[in-house]
Amino acid sequence: MKAELPFAEYTTIQRRLRDDGCLDAGAGATLHALARRGLLEITEDRIDVPEVGLVTRVLVELTRAGRACARVGLGIAPAPRRPKYMLSEWLWGNLARVAAAGQDGLPEDVMGGKAKYYLGTDYRPNGKPSRGYIDCFAVRTEKGRGTFVREYRWRITEAGRRHINAYRAAYQTAYPNVQVNIPDSL
Repeated sequence: MKAELPFAEYTTIQRRLRDDGCLDAGAGATLHALARRGLLEITEDRIDVPEVGLVTRVLVELTRAGRACARVGLGIAPAPRRPKYMLSEWLWGNLARVAAAGQDGLPEDVMGGKAKYYLGTDYRPNGKPSRGYIDCFAVRTEKGRGTFVREYRWRITEAGRRHINAYRAAYQTAYPNVQVNIPDSL
């Protein structure tokens, strides 16, 4: 924190630097040198500290390059990356639930979080086209002299069927906790 606070303690990183004999007046310069090299990201925000008021807080975060550098320095092998074609466990679980629902579809409100943006047709999360593995359709009902939408549901698209049929075994091996009965004949 950029303030003299009598009750403030060292942060975790400051304690570690102090314990290693590296915390001195130059610690801030060292952190900024690491930031200039793309190994750290340093930001500031303001927080309200009771009995003091607004105080500027410095936040330090390792970047992807910084984590890689630390792993090399510590002799830690990076975790294996998931193949490009493979969805995260969370997205696979959502796709599997839609596939298991069959032609009746999965109710729209049961779809988890933002999964529809990454799996559904006609979305562009983060500027990239979504995968188009699921599609939303209206369930209509006749009432009086008109037809009204009763609810919206999600069902698997042809692209989703192809993806599941091609990689089902890989997903079952990678994500054994996703327990959904997807029909063999999609």
